[in-house]
Amino acid sequence: MKAFIQELKTRVLAGGDITPGEALRLSSITDSATLDLLLSAAHEITTRFRPSQPDLCSLVNAKSYLCSEDCGFCSQSSHYKTGVKRYPLMSPEEILGEAKKSEANGVQSFCVVTSGETLNDAEFEKVLAAFHLLSEKTRLRLDGSLGNLTPEQIRKLRAAGMRRFNHNLQCSREFYPKIVSTHTYDERKETLDFLKENGVEICSGGIFGMGETPEDRIRLAFELKPYDLHCLPINILNPRPGTPLAGQQALAPEEIIKMVAIFRFIHPQANIKLAGGRELNLGVYFQEKALRGGANGFVVGGYLTTTGNPLQEDLDMLKYAGYDTNTSKAVSATHFCCSAEKPATASL
Repeated sequence: MKAFIQELKTRVLAGGDITPGEALRLSSITDSATLDLLLSAAHEITTRFRPSQPDLCSLVNAKSYLCSEDCGFCSQSSHYKTGVKRYPLMSPEEILGEAKKSEANGVQSFCVVTSGETLNDAEFEKVLAAFHLLSEKTRLRLDGSLGNLTPEQIRKLRAAGMRRFNHNLQCSREFYPKIVSTHTYDERKETLDFLKENGVEICSGGIFGMGETPEDRIRLAFELKPYDLHCLPINILNPRPGTPLAGQQALAPEEIIKMVAIFRFIHPQANIKLAGGRELNLGVYFQEKALRGGANGFVVGGYLTTTGNPLQEDLDMLKYAGYDTNTSKAVSATHFCCSAEKPATASL
């Protein structure tokens, strides 16, 4: 296996690709010594293609617990009784107020996230007005995560200043029907196609630990391959009370970091970020191993309905893993965001 890892690393460093079969063979690694070789090779790929400054981001919860979709992992689905705070879409002025707080903290990017598979016409116009207002009143880089949109809507948002769009596939095509029935995999991919066709930077990833197989995770990685991702967030299921996956057994942390490394072989130039569930499933030790084994950033400040580490703790881990964590650089790269009720709090 050592020679095999070396062969694949050399190929990727030279600009080549690995195949699904080769990735599946890597997933069969079970002993710690070989896993460390894989992580070391993945880190070498990371340092070749990504800068030493970590890629950090965070999420805004601009509309909460008003989603009609039935994704089994999501505490914001109206199908489940999860106790999450419910509120409608914030006004453009409210969103601007949160953006101003971010700007005052020295950050340069701001991401507007809404629950739900899509926006109705009135909601879209309100979001569009928010992006125009943010472009006019701030110097922030603007990102969005707004569900399935039409090409025309994407073009309007881009004209209003949106730079990057998040739209996760979540899992493989084969596993998808087991976690959601109210929309299809092809609908998710159509939005990614629209984004690519319109020149919008793409952020898309998935969730590990929903009951999928290692092959499913590898299939997800290759489903994402054609989109030349700028950002690839890897969430690990944090089972939320009231959802169908509330009792799902956790993955072993060794399995998670092995998959992070394999994703790096498949996506050598993407910013691979550890996102929701990393604190619960990995702890400090395995997060640091992942940062030296394929990951090069975090989603920071919390998630949509769950909190995360204090920023300084994340910066300490990144520094220990060898990344440049000069505060002015690292924080300015962060999509610092706020929920409607508590700054730096966001969710899966």
